[in-house]
Amino acid sequence: MKKFIFTAMLVLAAVSAYGQDMKEATEKAKEASATFNAGNFEEALTGFRAALELANACGDEGLTLSMSCQEGIAKASYFIAKQAFEDGNFDEAVAKAEEASKVASEFGLDEYVGKNESVISNAYTKKAGALMNEKKFDDAAQIYKKLLEINPANGPASLNLVRAYLNSGNLDSAKEALEIAKANGKEAEATKLIGTSFLKRASISLKEKKYAAAIEDAKEANLYNENAKAYLIIGQASASLGKDNDAIANLEKYLELTPTAGNAGAISLTIGALYHKAGNKAKAAEYYKKASADPNPQVKDNALKQLQALK
Repeated sequence: MKKFIFTAMLVLAAVSAYGQDMKEATEKAKEASATFNAGNFEEALTGFRAALELANACGDEGLTLSMSCQEGIAKASYFIAKQAFEDGNFDEAVAKAEEASKVASEFGLDEYVGKNESVISNAYTKKAGALMNEKKFDDAAQIYKKLLEINPANGPASLNLVRAYLNSGNLDSAKEALEIAKANGKEAEATKLIGTSFLKRASISLKEKKYAAAIEDAKEANLYNENAKAYLIIGQASASLGKDNDAIANLEKYLELTPTAGNAGAISLTIGALYHKAGNKAKAAEYYKKASADPNPQVKDNALKQLQALK
């Protein structure tokens, strides 16, 4: 009988202890909730964690409260990460969101996993944009790559990766990134960006009298985004290298694409001179006549003189 009474006393003591723990856990959870509503997320997180520990110690009796505390922890953790993002602390936001996402995943709260992933993506996007503005293009490219690891179907990130590589002068990597942009429906925009970059490089090479490089880059520009200026650069560089046939073909293509260009008369005069040099008087006369109609008196007078020289 004494043994039975002793065992019963232990059970009653355990029930009493659980009851006290549940009461304390419930109070802490209420306090944490009030703190959260006041916007004190860090303090709320600490409170929910303490309440969860007490609730878990109560076994099945604390199960409902335990689940509520888990959601409170996930929610508070998410808001801490979100606050860091809104304050412009992007690195901190990523770190906090990654930690919060891990916790939410352990609790099986997929809603908060998704919310934290959004914070991470938004933080990386903002950070990459800031790096681009600071002209830290290589660093920005690394962030865009992380964004694509999170979401391979991120179209803006795939296009900005191309842009970052182009601005850093890494054209080979930009061409590789083009494949990612294509897969995300950004082919037209990306190819235009690459073509424009090659065209700029070709223009610089022409000014520096690096004619072979100018021709190579202008041809590359046309592969991505056909442009009249590229044909003009190839024509001018070819003429300077004595490649008259290439010069004629590309300058004619330039005029075909831009017949009303302001320099059309001067280019016609150049083509006429190249044909004249090659002994093709008929074609030379054709282009000299076009040049003779140019409003620029110098171009017009030169064209008329050349026409006279053909007779």
